[in-house]
Amino acid sequence: MIIFGLYLSLMLIIGELCARYKIKTLDDYLVAGRRHGILITSSTIAATVIGAGSTIGAVGTAYYVGISAAWYLISACIGLILLAFTFAPTLRRMSLYTIPEFIGVRFGIKARIVATALGFTGSILFLGTQFYAMGVLVSQLMDLSLKLSIMLSGLVVIAYTWRGGGWAVNLSDSIQIIWIAIGLAMACFLGINMTGGLSQLTIPPIARGFEEMGRSWFNPISNQPVDGWNIFALGNTIMGWIIMSTTWHFAMQSTAQRILSSRTHRTAKYGCLVASGILIPLAIFMGLTGMTARILYPDLLPALGISQGEALPALIKGILSPLMGGIILGALVAIIMSTCDSILLGASTMFVKDIYQRLLRPTVVNHTLIRLSKWVTLIIGIVAIISALMAPALIRMLEITATVYCVALFIPIILGLYWKKANQSGAIAAMITSSLGGILWRASGWEKITGIHILNFSLPLAFMTMVMVSLIIKRDRGHWRGWLKTLT
Repeated sequence: MIIFGLYLSLMLIIGELCARYKIKTLDDYLVAGRRHGILITSSTIAATVIGAGSTIGAVGTAYYVGISAAWYLISACIGLILLAFTFAPTLRRMSLYTIPEFIGVRFGIKARIVATALGFTGSILFLGTQFYAMGVLVSQLMDLSLKLSIMLSGLVVIAYTWRGGGWAVNLSDSIQIIWIAIGLAMACFLGINMTGGLSQLTIPPIARGFEEMGRSWFNPISNQPVDGWNIFALGNTIMGWIIMSTTWHFAMQSTAQRILSSRTHRTAKYGCLVASGILIPLAIFMGLTGMTARILYPDLLPALGISQGEALPALIKGILSPLMGGIILGALVAIIMSTCDSILLGASTMFVKDIYQRLLRPTVVNHTLIRLSKWVTLIIGIVAIISALMAPALIRMLEITATVYCVALFIPIILGLYWKKANQSGAIAAMITSSLGGILWRASGWEKITGIHILNFSLPLAFMTMVMVSLIIKRDRGHWRGWLKTLT
């Protein structure tokens, strides 16, 4: 508890110092003055990528299926590499603030409004899921009530983001990624040592709830036993994760703001590449940690789907001393905090730049926008905490809307970059059709019937819709020339 308390205090101190010495302009608050080099850019991108799903979720998946769960983060590496060679340098060169702003420059104000509605709603919903996951983790490991854990950890994130803005978020992320790497490596190596070495992971004991599968790992796609060392055991799910991660990095405001905080377009490019290199060993740690938990604690109750949410907390409480457990707890909370603060600031930026300044008061002065940004950050954070407290089941279910939103914006971004005939009508149709279509695909049960992952359905739907509508409704082509003029 002392170590955990010291960590939370450090985050608050960073926020206060940044507020006093770094925040002078709106750019300082929203995008850290666009002054970060490769080191901070890459570390804050890597920290933003890692969240509750890539830690508790990935370890829980590895508990049942083995090393293949490492694809949750490896897929993020693929997305970052694609981002580095396509959208990241362009976005930074244009010196914008938000993804909807780019959509507006390329396609027009109506497309920007649709993108803003999707992005703002998706960010708040996803922020609620991260606050809930962070609260569950703190509650499990420190024997606090769930509601108190959600409020305590959530308010710390709100406090340092509210005070220090982009500077506090990026600097805290740089510390958090180091803490994350140390904590995960420690849990992984100690767990492997307690099992007797890597050779002991080959034939795991029977996991509770999956006795009918025999002494083997369980493949949730083919319903067949598989080798725990089979890196492709998750089959179709791997492609879904790659699509999710790639579209996420292109469309999510939290990632875009890390790119926009970099010094130059070259810094943005190489920052994404270095971040992908940081994530690869962490992905392996996640997979091995889940396999270790299966050996040491085979009697954990199965969770919904393939994820065993108790695996990582059980490992921490069972094999670590209170001192080391505090370090790991700090690392895990840091993981989720680094995602929360980025999403929180991203949602605030979209409201200020895409809603308030663009639609309500275009001529408002900078110092007013700084005050507004702080108030909006505070309000959005409190709304997300209330959502996590009042409707956790609903929040977990609605997490898919954030994912579908990323697919909805990914196709307009890519076609907007490389296809001259892409227009506003096609972009709006793609965003609306893929969002609604993806949600209906899962709600109707066709995802289970066909075996086609929701993202594998939504992505081609968005692509076909935008191409067909852009070719049928031949207008708004002038935005291509306007976009090129803005870029140069």
